[in-house]
Amino acid sequence: MGSLLCTGCSAPSKPTEGAVQSTQMNIGYLASPEHLLYFVAKEKGFFEEEGIDAKLYQFTNSAEGLNATLSGKLDVGSFGVSAPLAFTAKGADIVVIGGQNSGACALVCNPGRYEELKDIRNYAGKKIASVRLSTADVIFRGALIDAGIDWRKGEAQIIEMESPASTMEALKKGRVDAALIWSPYVAMAEDQGVKIAMHITDLFDNNVCCRQAVMGSELKENPERWRHFMAALIKAYDFYQTHHEETIDITEKYVKVDKKYLRKETYADDATMICSPDPLKKSTQRYWNIMKDTGFIHSDIAIKDHIDTSIYKAALARLLQENPDNESYKKLTAEFALNN
Repeated sequence: MGSLLCTGCSAPSKPTEGAVQSTQMNIGYLASPEHLLYFVAKEKGFFEEEGIDAKLYQFTNSAEGLNATLSGKLDVGSFGVSAPLAFTAKGADIVVIGGQNSGACALVCNPGRYEELKDIRNYAGKKIASVRLSTADVIFRGALIDAGIDWRKGEAQIIEMESPASTMEALKKGRVDAALIWSPYVAMAEDQGVKIAMHITDLFDNNVCCRQAVMGSELKENPERWRHFMAALIKAYDFYQTHHEETIDITEKYVKVDKKYLRKETYADDATMICSPDPLKKSTQRYWNIMKDTGFIHSDIAIKDHIDTSIYKAALARLLQENPDNESYKKLTAEFALNN
């Protein structure tokens, strides 16, 4: 399952009033700045404030993480959005209760091809390197079909690779015309001699990415436990919004990338990565439909029955009641009404 990571030595705050008795929770993550809400909640003691003894475990890919959740080795994890939805389509008892991030994906090309490849309509006959079932992969395939380019009929060729590092390398070696990547490679792109042709948010505004996926049986057994879990992530969101440099310092402990790239990916004016615990129910339903349209899943399941927004809503309402002047909580409350 990967190695258990050590935490910082900052003193945690006193437990929040009404917090549950301390309970251990095994949480899975990927080594990406997209998962910084976990890192901040752990390092700043927000999990502990909410009565959670959080153990963080790193995974190399989403499938491994979801399998660990299904087998009971993990209580929760953020492993993209494709993986939990694909498992759900096959009958797994998975429920999405919140979010982790959106954006953070891009399509890159050689600088001399930018004017041509910044337009999705110009990808007919092109070769694109991608990681199958990654968020960027699903959205891009759907966008090609919407643009009248059916990759299933060979009108564009998608070369499936193992990682964004592999797709970037294929582009630099001239094996493909463009490559799909995600954080932190997006921030590193120009320094590696390639140019961002388009961000995935250009194809799917407010797109959904990593979700908080739990077992439905666990949710039913102890919903209060999960309300405290989401409250810890909401507190982490507030910290990430208001303490930029310390958030970068914390993220660097878990993501071994130069700080300048973490800073660019997280806080630059043109950064598309947004870390938010919002469930994004509307976007998740749209993504489910794209997965069906592109043939990744075949299911008549009503995906809305596997998205529970009540846990997040209750946690946010409690925190806003306790801190009515908190700007982050007010912002999340307004966004929840739009997104869900």
